[in-house]
Amino acid sequence: MILGLYWLALAIGRAYDSNAPAQSVSILIPAHNAERTIPFLLQSLAHQIYEADIEIIVALDRCTDATRAVVESYRSLLSLKVIEISTVPSFWTPKKYALWRAAQLASHPWCIVIDADVMVQPDWLKGMMKQAHYGKYAVIGYAWLFGNGSIFSELAAYEAALVQLESIGRAKWGFPYMSTGRGWAVRRAWLLTGLYAWREVISGDDDLTLQLLPRSSIAVGPVCSWSSAPTTFTTAYLRKWRHLQTARYYGRTLRLSLAAVPFLQLTLFFLSPYAPWILVIVPAAKFIALGLIRAPKAYNALWADWLLVFLQGLYPLGVMWVRRDW
Repeated sequence: MILGLYWLALAIGRAYDSNAPAQSVSILIPAHNAERTIPFLLQSLAHQIYEADIEIIVALDRCTDATRAVVESYRSLLSLKVIEISTVPSFWTPKKYALWRAAQLASHPWCIVIDADVMVQPDWLKGMMKQAHYGKYAVIGYAWLFGNGSIFSELAAYEAALVQLESIGRAKWGFPYMSTGRGWAVRRAWLLTGLYAWREVISGDDDLTLQLLPRSSIAVGPVCSWSSAPTTFTTAYLRKWRHLQTARYYGRTLRLSLAAVPFLQLTLFFLSPYAPWILVIVPAAKFIALGLIRAPKAYNALWADWLLVFLQGLYPLGVMWVRRDW
């Protein structure tokens, strides 16, 4: 019952809406061999309804395909800067170096960081930046993955939805701990600080940077972005393993609080022979909570939840087993 209430509370936490005037913004896009996905992002950015200046900086990270040609074809629609990166210094991880180079070129104090495989609605930028008022250093919003119908893709999309529910929900209650590369806003000075501080960590350019900021300086935007979920077990597994490497750098209290949730749910499973209805309560609560925040395919909670919880029981191995070469 307590776990069910936890997930429902995350969904109903209050987001303090504001209406800050539009500010000029630099949109930073790290791109590695993104010729197939970046056109959808650039097209959606070209259709943004926004009253202030937008510059878009694409950092081509060791691309060997036609990403540059694709990006250049949008110069008539967008204010573009393009950086081509052929080598990465040994003490930097590739994505962080690409973002750091892009942030150095940014003309505006506010930056949007967004991956090259993301799509957004025309009012996305306006919804994010209207939260960027005085005293705020970052704005986060929902970022969904869409599965393609396969079990591994739908499972990855369902877990991503739960991560969004938990991270945005905690932020609404005053305890932000992560954002996602699928789109967040941050002041340029803080972004540069975070990228340099965590330059040798393979992942976490978003959440580790966010955790450097004062909690009260982080706002939640009433918007969402979306991209495709991994389509195979291998890609989903490697993606999750890479993300788990970042958790090693979370504070101990935060790690324990995040790990306690699936651990407690696993405990319920072993109590279920004495009370079978226990197996239904938490998935049902997650289904309702995801519906309240308008997550796509909230009904996946009804079949995927217990499978995911058992997989999450293996996550501590992914945190401890460090992989350097990705």
